[in-house]
Amino acid sequence: MFGFIGFIRSLLSVILTVLNFFSWGIFGNFTADTTPLREDCKLNFAVLSDIHMTEEAARADMLRFGLQDMQEFDSPLDLVVASGDLTDHGEPGEWANLEKAFADYTPAKNIILAQGNHDTWTGDDDYALSRELFIDYNEKIAGRDIDEVYYSTKVNGYTFIVLGSEEDHTYAYMSDAQLDWLADEMEKASKDGLPIFVVSHWPINESHGLPETWGDDEPEPDDGGIGDQSARVEEILKAYDNVFMITGHIHSGFTKEGQQDVYGYLSVESDGSFHSINLPQYMYMTLRGRIANGTGFVLEVYDDVVEIRARSYSAGVWYTDYNYSIELV
Repeated sequence: MFGFIGFIRSLLSVILTVLNFFSWGIFGNFTADTTPLREDCKLNFAVLSDIHMTEEAARADMLRFGLQDMQEFDSPLDLVVASGDLTDHGEPGEWANLEKAFADYTPAKNIILAQGNHDTWTGDDDYALSRELFIDYNEKIAGRDIDEVYYSTKVNGYTFIVLGSEEDHTYAYMSDAQLDWLADEMEKASKDGLPIFVVSHWPINESHGLPETWGDDEPEPDDGGIGDQSARVEEILKAYDNVFMITGHIHSGFTKEGQQDVYGYLSVESDGSFHSINLPQYMYMTLRGRIANGTGFVLEVYDDVVEIRARSYSAGVWYTDYNYSIELV
């Protein structure tokens, strides 16, 4: 398995390296190494979303391409964040296949798993079982002992707050208890004076081109977003400086600054010192923006800036033309 995956990734890398000679002005430099851009990097982590694991071998192999790439970074990653829709329908066999893929690699020192709407659709929409499986496989895959679908943790001193849905809808449902908990966690994290990272499969309503980018013929304002609790989540997060929200769900590809008029959204949107990062779908080809699969961002955190670097994990190359640089306040 390792030999086959390594061969395919090497072949993709060679092809893209050749293409890089002709397409620098379109996509950027494919061939840059995997060390941080500066030596004073405080936190270096990979983010991906919408793995949509099934029991098919091809799905597991696509994930393995990415996990092997992360494992082979020249500077070991501190963390991998998977922002929801880890499975296609939350079935036990899909979770087992996800665990098996992760078990073959050590992509980073820490792993954070967030729940997505597809992870709540176990059986005949059996949310209680969905919740149980998410909590169980957090321990099996990430070694994380949690008792809710929402939780917080620290990596290298930086706080990560993970949100989840407490019902089995396409949109999220966050109880008052979860929202009160979020407010408390944000207040505590702000005392550190460091950037705060919030992981939610669902983006804020009407961000990243929503609701039009959700794809419905007659979109409603909250389509593709958190839903009814979105305004409250947004209010809580925007009360603090240097907040980075990591989301998925929309299945949009990379876009860069200057392309908003073309595609109707940006991958990274900022409102003051609140920054929303919407990830492309990992498993499927994206329909908008940069057409690809197997992609995500790598975030490098420094005292003065967060560098957001676009990467094809499946091919092991950068798409540097889709990078963002966010100065901290």
